[in-house]
Amino acid sequence: MWPRLLVHTVVILILMCCLTHQYAAEAAASGPASSQASGRPVFSGHAKFPTSLFESMYFMPKKPTAQPRSAVRRLDGTWFPDDLNNPTKLPQSAPPAERVLPPPLHGKHKVSALVHDLFNIAYQLFRPQNASHGLCDLCRTGLSTLQTITHLDPEGVPAVLTALCRTFQLLGKKDVADQCALTFSRDMYGGPIAQVMSYGNFSGRAPDATLVCAAVPFHFCEYPSEELSASFLHDWFHGSTEAPQHVVDRWHQQQEHARASFDASHMLRVLHVSDLHVDGRYMVGSESNCTFGETRYCCHSISANENYFHQPLTEGVVPRRNISAPAQYWGHYTCDAPWSLIGSAFEAIQHVGEQHAYDLGLFTGDLTVHDDLFRYSHDLVEYSARSLFDSLAKVLGDAPLMATLGNHDSSPENFYAPHAMPHGQAAQFNWDSRFMARLWREKGWIDEEAEKQARSHYACFSVSPRRGLRVISLNSDFWYYVNVFNYIHSTNPDFSGMLRFLTDELFKAEERGERVWILGHVLTGWTGAEALDKPANLFYQIVHRFAPHTIAAIFFGHTHQDHFSVFYRAQSGKSRDVSRHTHDAQVVSYVAPSITPLTNVNPSFRVYKVDPVTFDVYDYDQYYTSVDDFDALGPSQAPIWRFLYSARDTYGDLRASVHANKYHAPVSLDGTHWPRQAPLNASFWAALTDEMEARPELVTTFALLKSRLSSAASNCSDTQCREANICYMRSATPTQGRDCPAGHGSVV
Repeated sequence: MWPRLLVHTVVILILMCCLTHQYAAEAAASGPASSQASGRPVFSGHAKFPTSLFESMYFMPKKPTAQPRSAVRRLDGTWFPDDLNNPTKLPQSAPPAERVLPPPLHGKHKVSALVHDLFNIAYQLFRPQNASHGLCDLCRTGLSTLQTITHLDPEGVPAVLTALCRTFQLLGKKDVADQCALTFSRDMYGGPIAQVMSYGNFSGRAPDATLVCAAVPFHFCEYPSEELSASFLHDWFHGSTEAPQHVVDRWHQQQEHARASFDASHMLRVLHVSDLHVDGRYMVGSESNCTFGETRYCCHSISANENYFHQPLTEGVVPRRNISAPAQYWGHYTCDAPWSLIGSAFEAIQHVGEQHAYDLGLFTGDLTVHDDLFRYSHDLVEYSARSLFDSLAKVLGDAPLMATLGNHDSSPENFYAPHAMPHGQAAQFNWDSRFMARLWREKGWIDEEAEKQARSHYACFSVSPRRGLRVISLNSDFWYYVNVFNYIHSTNPDFSGMLRFLTDELFKAEERGERVWILGHVLTGWTGAEALDKPANLFYQIVHRFAPHTIAAIFFGHTHQDHFSVFYRAQSGKSRDVSRHTHDAQVVSYVAPSITPLTNVNPSFRVYKVDPVTFDVYDYDQYYTSVDDFDALGPSQAPIWRFLYSARDTYGDLRASVHANKYHAPVSLDGTHWPRQAPLNASFWAALTDEMEARPELVTTFALLKSRLSSAASNCSDTQCREANICYMRSATPTQGRDCPAGHGSVV
């Protein structure tokens, strides 16, 4: 999601706002697009829920007035309880004993005096006209104060966080159901924040403190430099900072052979789905236009619009007479995907695959629903993974699914701790990686070695699903700015060791002559709002070293939108210095759209056409269904899934840049069209950005497709929006994205 930040308070709240920033949408930059459910129908769907996807059902409604509830087994064979997803029985508190606190240290300060100082700093930060020091120094002083409090009394930190949250209305003007206390309890966010404050370096002008104070939207401090020195990169790549010539020659020969032997009928078909966000707690008829609580989501039994229902509920159901916009059976733009929509999507995916079988599947993260932060649990994450992966296995048949974790696929969401955490706290997320590793192995999607890697490397793995292709799956939480553990030893661009794992696997793939696809969830670039500078820059340098001869493509999700970013040749250890010229394009990252309609988008999935030898993408087809049609569906009707567009057909005509003498890609065109025997590689996507500069209306087309023609999305028809989007397409790191005009990256 692309969020807008809530009200924050000082220091500590800096960490806190990193956590809650994602729970509200950005304001629209321009007017709404018109409703247009266009495209060739490919699957009419069935009104009856596909119960064949599951072993058993807890509840199966006879009419579309309630959602089905599937019965799903844990890995040990026991059943997840029905109440886990009963829409009328929402969890009222965080599960106990899922988090741990750091041990206390001895000191001479009085905690009460320090808390008083902390609140004084918070007031100055949010009333800067009364500040006694520069805001950057004030922010860092606040962090140092909170760290001292944590060292003396870690057990008291959740209470301090709760008090700050209430005082400065972090979760909105109305503290619905005491969400501050529930969210910042030790078992939810209070414990991890206390760990970070204990183990990070927040003294004086320390880099950890400066980064935290820079990362909030108020930007109290300047960002620390992303630069990686030449000596660091020399050591990182073991002295081999450029690909050996024989590797480059081998790749060129492979490309020439692929062009000479091109046969469109031999292409592999690869399914790509992302951001399912199944909501088993979705309640048909509940409020879809809710306003109570900044982190509260709509379409739940307690969702309410304050203009129609004047008190927030902690439990129970808002009466139907007080509902302003009832949630439909098939879903809504402001809510995550109910099981009815997931079932329809999986049937459509299966139908498209029956015409031409899938050879491989990709899933780029986020299985679990968006919900109040304290309603997450190990059980909820594991249920979501088990039920969805079980279903996808049936949909894909013999084709393996390559998966990666999203930021919502842990509990608490957004967090993963590095192995270097002291006092045994490195193991606090092992349950998640071990569960996923075992589940993927059970499905036959990864081998024994990859299972061992996933268990010991944060659910990361490297596997070869086809001869000549290697898929490396990463846990992008380790560059996600919301993961508070990333603010410990932040000068180290790879404190987790994940990027070392990636680099070593790429060296092995290079030696074997394999092409590599990299999977992640949180993207590194676009507007620059999601990733931290140093790890994203190191990732960029790694891509430079191994693309395009080894890295063939990168696949992300997370934004719920359909877009891409081009990686260019790096001239130095600073990605911001990259020229971003088309002739320097190396590889592209595909950001896949979501199945969930949350954030005003239409549900969608993608099918790539891939060369079976080079594993380059030659085209992809995008499919979708329109949420605008859901209101009119009768009890015996279901969503219609449509073909939306082909990337090659939509973007392959480069006439404007050719006529303007601005075509710079190292590929000879077929007239003004990208040749059909050439892959849609980084040169193609970089050339497309040049074409958009020469033909600006193409950016508006891109923006419409980004939301899959959602009537709730904004247009991009003015010059500033168009220029910003072209800049985002050329940005694959945070520093590159922040150099673009802000405010135009989202469709909402």
